[in-house]
Amino acid sequence: MQDLEQKKQKCRAWFKNLRNKICTEFEKIEEEYVKNSNDTKKFSRKKWQRETVDNSDGGGGEISLMKGNVFEKVGVNISTVFGEFSEEFRKQIPAAEDGKFFATGISLVAHMNSPLVPAVHMNTRFIATAKDWFGGGTDLNPIFEVEKDTKDFHKSLKKACDSYCDD
Repeated sequence: MQDLEQKKQKCRAWFKNLRNKICTEFEKIEEEYVKNSNDTKKFSRKKWQRETVDNSDGGGGEISLMKGNVFEKVGVNISTVFGEFSEEFRKQIPAAEDGKFFATGISLVAHMNSPLVPAVHMNTRFIATAKDWFGGGTDLNPIFEVEKDTKDFHKSLKKACDSYCDD
């Protein structure tokens, strides 16, 4: 069994790899859309660091942003932060009696240029206190809802999630 430090680093690397795969696929969509043009869009990246009071809090992340022909704006961001929860907040978090935490994850927001294509939001994270767990969510936000698409989205998402559940 992996110790917690190994698990943290494995999760952090997994989120970075997932971000890279997602950005590559979004760029491929842009390339396909303008295949007979030189107007191909790519992600720009910017690192950030968490402001800290002392060395007990820290971390940072990387913002990946693209404005394109298909995508009005798409961001695929990763972060890894650690520190100590406030006295009040730690009461709401499982196994956070000492307040210490580690969190790493990915956040995606994609807004399309076409009103016929839904916006999508997704975030997933790994959090560790004295316990550790994954959390997150996703949704589609269509301007013009198509009931069949909504059902297909939820069915596909359930199938993907269920594949990781132990029965």
